[in-house]
Amino acid sequence: MDKCSFQLKHSYLALMFHLAVFAVLMTLLYLLLPWVLWCSLLLLGGAAYLLFYRKTPKITGLDYLDGKEWTLSALGAKHRVQISHIIDHQAYIVVYFQHARSKPIIVWCDQMPFQQWKSFKVLAKMI
Repeated sequence: MDKCSFQLKHSYLALMFHLAVFAVLMTLLYLLLPWVLWCSLLLLGGAAYLLFYRKTPKITGLDYLDGKEWTLSALGAKHRVQISHIIDHQAYIVVYFQHARSKPIIVWCDQMPFQQWKSFKVLAKMI
């Protein structure tokens, strides 16, 4: 198979998904909890976003090498990884790695052009 290179950009779909889940959760909590407790949970949710979500590694590219070997580019650094398995959820694809220390990555459909997305899905089915 030819060398496949996938350049990833920032996903606005993922951000909108996370904000929608947070908004639904906060609306339900607003209906169930006193106002002061709701405000404290709102601040806690904002702090969790700033501390944890923004610190996730920004993957900028995936390069297919051979079999389950891939090169993962993250902000200038390149790592050679082996993919354990890939799960396609239509709007996003979850990529799991062989090493237990490596966290799985989520590739959303708006992170690459449509043609690359289609070829990435085909490649994911082949692995």
